[in-house]
Amino acid sequence: MTPEKLQIYFDTSPAIRLLQATNAPHVVCFLHERFKQARAIDIPHSELLPALAGYQERLLEAGCEALRDKPEEYLREWSSPEKRWLHRFLEAGRSEPIYQLTPHSEQVIEFLEQALQQDLAFVGTESRLRMVMQTLEELVIGASDDPAVRLQHLRKEQAGIAQQIEDIEQHGRVTTFAPTRIREQFALAVRMLKQLQGDFRAVEEKFKEITRQVQQRQVQGLELRGGILGDALGAEDELKRQDQGVSFFEFLRFIQSPQQQDRLQAIIQQLLHFRELAEQTEGLETIRHMVRGLLDEAEKVLQTTRRLSSSLRRLLDTRTQHERRRVTEVLRQIRVLAASMSDDPPRNIGLDVDHALEICAPLSRTNWAPPTRFEQVDLTEHVADEDLRREVFRAFLQLRPIDWNGMRQRIQQAVGPCGRCTLGELLTDEPPAGLVDVLAYLQIACDDGHLVRPDATEEIVLPPSDDEPRTLALTVPLVTFVRGVA
Repeated sequence: MTPEKLQIYFDTSPAIRLLQATNAPHVVCFLHERFKQARAIDIPHSELLPALAGYQERLLEAGCEALRDKPEEYLREWSSPEKRWLHRFLEAGRSEPIYQLTPHSEQVIEFLEQALQQDLAFVGTESRLRMVMQTLEELVIGASDDPAVRLQHLRKEQAGIAQQIEDIEQHGRVTTFAPTRIREQFALAVRMLKQLQGDFRAVEEKFKEITRQVQQRQVQGLELRGGILGDALGAEDELKRQDQGVSFFEFLRFIQSPQQQDRLQAIIQQLLHFRELAEQTEGLETIRHMVRGLLDEAEKVLQTTRRLSSSLRRLLDTRTQHERRRVTEVLRQIRVLAASMSDDPPRNIGLDVDHALEICAPLSRTNWAPPTRFEQVDLTEHVADEDLRREVFRAFLQLRPIDWNGMRQRIQQAVGPCGRCTLGELLTDEPPAGLVDVLAYLQIACDDGHLVRPDATEEIVLPPSDDEPRTLALTVPLVTFVRGVA
């Protein structure tokens, strides 16, 4: 560690930029709430956007002036190459962007959790010392090839186990941990588990970097396929040989073992009944979802390795290379023909696409799942009710048309004085003609990008009208109309 290295790190690290940001406490709190507390690895845009809008609403209600811009702008900024606090990407089979914490955000959250000691009232110095001594002792014993050293260690353990058995059988004495030590070791295990979950981002980032290099060099087409393939396979092998890669794949074999999963679940169930840990609610919740969370994290890294395998497979496919050259030649001919016909362009242009089946590697396949079964309904004896159909059409013709433009004008007039108003405030000043108007206002709020909070509700009372003679009490999502939304 030198001043020069630290200066470079402070100037270039997205983690430092996050800690130094103006709204850093609110940004980190939101990311921690939506990803860590919710135990979510990635979140689609349709879920993260309203969650951020709801978070902004809570800040506004608390009198906080932070994060006042549109939520779309913040998500775009946090995912930009300058910030890199969120990783925004498109995933196969999904039509919207997906967000994931970057390793830099993971580092900031881990640092702040350790600094604030949110779930601990003490620092477990004794447990840490015991773990350090035990780890060093296991290192000395495991690294030694001297049979005498190994026998001495095993006999010592054997004597200790025999002494414990004798105490229990003859005297009925069972030595248990003190409550303080139980809480210390539990807190230490929870902290290590959170750190482990954050470390997956670094492993995944390594595989992503290799994949990006392969794709960029393949698109440029300036190198032979053999050279690109050799470098890619060499980088992948080097990663697997590094301590980080070796540890990850050993973890993968461990956590995917059904016996180890059953063992972990049994340990977790026993921990949940410890009286000494009754107040450690956040830690117990983290431990309860430990196995599922680790499996999800490992699956996310494996998806990245599958994309790398897909890139290498396409690189090896000679027919794909031939077809790519053929497409290039066809495009060149199209440009020549288009230039020759520029004075008299054709009116109708058609294009036939000839595509081939793709080859799928075994690792790219998802786990088997039973197919969806639909319940069969016998409609052979169904007879249409003509009277009912006429009645439905008559009721449809009696429906009152919705004045969408007028409703939007009333919204703009209502938000004019203070820049925002809720649906309840709008309906108090402009009572609706019926339930259909309430549904129309909700539709406008969704279509025009106003703030809609699914996690909060508002009570609206509709007086009697021509459509409904009764007074209706409705519970609707909390809708806030804001100025400047079309």
